[in-house]
Amino acid sequence: MATDGKIEYLNGAGLANRQNGTTLTSKSKFRICSITKTFTAVLIMQFYEQGKIDLNAPVSRYFPEYKGEGKDKITIDQLLTYSSGLDDLDQREEAIYRSQMSPDTLIAKYFSGKLVSEPGKKFSYKNADFIILGKIIEKIAGKSFAVVLDENILQPLQMTNTGYLRNGDIVGGLANGYLFDKTTKTFRNDDPFWIDNFYAAGAMYSTVEDLLKFDSAIFNNKILSKKTIDLMLVPRPELYSVGYGFWISPVQFGAIKTRAADRQGEISGNKASWIHLIDQKKTVIIFSNSDATDINEMREKLVSASLEQPINLPQFQKVQVVNNKNFNQIQGTWEIDLRPTPAAEPYLKEFVISNIIDKNFSGIFYGSEFTGGQINGSWERIYFAFTTGDKDSSYFHSGYVEDGKIHGISYSPDRKFITPWSGKKKE
Repeated sequence: MATDGKIEYLNGAGLANRQNGTTLTSKSKFRICSITKTFTAVLIMQFYEQGKIDLNAPVSRYFPEYKGEGKDKITIDQLLTYSSGLDDLDQREEAIYRSQMSPDTLIAKYFSGKLVSEPGKKFSYKNADFIILGKIIEKIAGKSFAVVLDENILQPLQMTNTGYLRNGDIVGGLANGYLFDKTTKTFRNDDPFWIDNFYAAGAMYSTVEDLLKFDSAIFNNKILSKKTIDLMLVPRPELYSVGYGFWISPVQFGAIKTRAADRQGEISGNKASWIHLIDQKKTVIIFSNSDATDINEMREKLVSASLEQPINLPQFQKVQVVNNKNFNQIQGTWEIDLRPTPAAEPYLKEFVISNIIDKNFSGIFYGSEFTGGQINGSWERIYFAFTTGDKDSSYFHSGYVEDGKIHGISYSPDRKFITPWSGKKKE
């Protein structure tokens, strides 16, 4: 949360990687999903300022290879405002993102059909419009979208923790995505998809601090002139108040009415929310790597708090903290089953927990002695974590004890494996 680019509140909470227990911080990188579209819109408006593109010109002028029925009918303005008249197939067919395809293949296969409505007349949210804009950017610049993005926005604004993401890329600090099952109250890995296929419509990652740099550059006219920014922020009431890269609409927080530029994004378990109050110069940015939290409700409370308006906070039930006496329950020898899959034969090994002092413990796991184990009894369960290793590899272990049973997971970044396990105390 920031006012006029100055941070007022910055925090990260939760797990970036549930397999190895890596925590989220304010420096964590997230897939920002459709917030990518705002970057694409800014690149188009930079070309507009430079006289390289006419917003009222048809697609065919800049992308002559485009074969769709709308090649001479759809304008750049209509692509920017989701009013191209193209079918919103990409919002209904998940198969589009299940197999790797180049932007050219995507456009030719899915976004070059007949128009389903007259261009400019009907709002229909879709990725297709911005995927075509990405190709137009490449045609005008003679460079890839990723390079133009880097040269025109990321480098000038020193957004060193932001980039264009491809499935094959290894990006340090990038949070994994997860889906939450409300019935079983458990998380699972995100659905498989090719981030490449989202291209100029959703393939970027960033941090909250980096996106704030972008926010400040836009609303302080550092990356585009005030005249151009004002044009971007003109709402189209007939098209659900969309502008270029944002939705522009009046909002109210308590007694305060203001104008807001709003841009959100979501791809499976990854969610992003960005709102800028134009008159107050306040910005709230929230990223999440799961669908378990309503981040828009969260941002409304943050905005209200920033504006000193009343908010209703949820009531939390106080949980009795487990004391050190309870920790003795986990001391002893546990027989755990390390079988790689449920169908495999049992693979029983001993896990010895000994020398519990305060919240620290030592022991033996699978024949390896260790010290420096940590216990956390601040919740209903007793949680623990410890590390073992040999001359070649390190192993990280964590888990919990509940109802007389022990459950855990072991992870080795060197040997690249993750093994869940469970067991009970030996008599």
